[in-house]
Amino acid sequence: MRYWWRELGGWLLVVLGVVMFVWAGLLMTFDYRVIESGPLTLAGIFVFRGGIHLLKVAVAARICSEAAAELAKRGE
Repeated sequence: MRYWWRELGGWLLVVLGVVMFVWAGLLMTFDYRVIESGPLTLAGIFVFRGGIHLLKVAVAARICSEAAAELAKRGE
């Protein structure tokens, strides 16, 4: 059950990163705030990549848990 929290957190960070990208795009498009949208885009990149990393860790934890259960079932 531990990896479900990681997966949920990963998806939340991915969505937050996409929202930050959209927000930066709207700043550039409608308000012409190119300077202000730069740091927001950079922060969005880090948040998005953090979410992707948490998703990878959650999938790896699930696979390891299932492999350990399979090995215990076989008796090895």
